[in-house]
Amino acid sequence: MPPGHLRIQPRDVALIRDLASFHFLNTAQILALHPGSKRNLQQRLSLLFHLGYVERPPSQKENALPSDFLVYSLGKKGAFLAFADKHDMQTWVRINAKISSPNLEHALMISQFRTALTLALQKRGGQITRWLQGHDLKDALTMKGKLPAIVPDGFFTIEVDDGRWHFFLETDRSTMSHHRFLTKMRVYWNWWREKTYNDWLGITKFRVLTIADTEGRKENLRATTKDADTRREGSNLFLFACEKNYSLKKPETVLSPIWLSARDENEHSLLE
Repeated sequence: MPPGHLRIQPRDVALIRDLASFHFLNTAQILALHPGSKRNLQQRLSLLFHLGYVERPPSQKENALPSDFLVYSLGKKGAFLAFADKHDMQTWVRINAKISSPNLEHALMISQFRTALTLALQKRGGQITRWLQGHDLKDALTMKGKLPAIVPDGFFTIEVDDGRWHFFLETDRSTMSHHRFLTKMRVYWNWWREKTYNDWLGITKFRVLTIADTEGRKENLRATTKDADTRREGSNLFLFACEKNYSLKKPETVLSPIWLSARDENEHSLLE
């Protein structure tokens, strides 16, 4: 094979398509999604990077991230391989702008949850049948040219056996004020009460998941959200967990009763 060339394998295409969908993944997350030799994966990622199929966001150098993994996003050559549709390519161009340090950590927090959820569902014989985030989600929630009051971090649908569940996702790194967070939760409550996006997203019900970076922050957000519903009693519409409650080594935990609502101390699972 000539120097500087790479014969793209099916596993490369699968990895590139994951980066197109997730936006950002670190090597630990990639290895969890594509099991195999860590050394071989790192070598393959290095080749794909040097040939322009994947990128390493420069902003990761500014983060206090562990030194044993790198963060990857889609490169220009990878985008041409992943996107046949012009609109999808334009969307990628929009999200490929430089990501600031805290936003990169936030993006990886979303990817960590999504990776764990993907693996957990595979073990249960289920799957994520729809995932929207970023510009794709904003476009989906824009009705008749009117922008949504908020843009969630994610929206997804999971299916296991004959069951189907819909969730909005918020990931919190202790950077948002409690007032602003409560405002977002009240918007969700109004969406649920008025069924604002049920027809638009093809859903009849949903829950709102919030993942916090610490247990203390999780409890503070739960307390804040008690004022989100009309009666200010707290609602089971809102579920909370700490990102430390699950891991890539034990991804099935994300489906277990680790979720607490804004209403009481009862533990909830996602599949109830």
